Amino acid sequence: MVRLNYNIQGDGEPLLILHGLFGSARNWSGIAKRLGRDYQIITVDLRNHGDSGHAAAMTYEDMVADLDGLLQELELETAYFLGHSMGGKAAMGFALTHPGKTAGLVVVDIAPVPYRSAHQPFLDAMQSLPLAQLSGRDDAAARLQAAGVTDAVIRQLLLQNLVRRDEGYAWRLNLKALRQHMDELASFPRDWPHAGYTGPVCFLAGGASDYVRPEYYPEIRRLFPAATIKTLENAGHWVHADQPEAFTEAVRDFMSEE
Repeated sequence: MVRLNYNIQGDGEPLLILHGLFGSARNWSGIAKRLGRDYQIITVDLRNHGDSGHAAAMTYEDMVADLDGLLQELELETAYFLGHSMGGKAAMGFALTHPGKTAGLVVVDIAPVPYRSAHQPFLDAMQSLPLAQLSGRDDAAARLQAAGVTDAVIRQLLLQNLVRRDEGYAWRLNLKALRQHMDELASFPRDWPHAGYTGPVCFLAGGASDYVRPEYYPEIRRLFPAATIKTLENAGHWVHADQPEAFTEAVRDFMSEE
């Protein structure tokens, strides 16, 4: 088990927010500030990300064990979970294996199904950077672009993990562990000990994203029979960044109904 870094703000029902692959708690600071007016928001760095500990293992079972340890550390018997992409799969895994500790679940633009991994080129680009020779973040951005990371939004996401050290720059991400477990992270375990989670669940999908397709609905409802599925228009995979007001309203609506 890895001890997780986290930030807390607000008061009320506890809601843990779990970021996606290559992300961190700080990506959710704006949403946390909005929701912190009504709830106790706990933004979490998952293992091998942000300021949380590094470990060679990087499976969803490992992430679930970390989250259980965090709830024990925070002395929380139950909590709501909100997870995006990889964090959504970790949140679903926690609900399936610890239903009594899960008050409710918001899953953002991901489904409990295997996906084809498309992230290896980003890992290659990050590992190609000569960290000790970088003159600054602009230099790093230019090198990432030259290495094939042509999307400016993705470059910015990756660069949020680049930090200055005494000996030069370093990645906060455990790139080796992520590379070794990329296929597992793209998939979803099918042998959780519980057949399903019957508590309240809301899937929030981006209208311009194809991560939550109609053909995935049967599996969603098999594992989460009480799930509702809502699409936010004019939003891609990063639903919360593309439509922050509509996203926050949807989360509040879900929480207020429980």
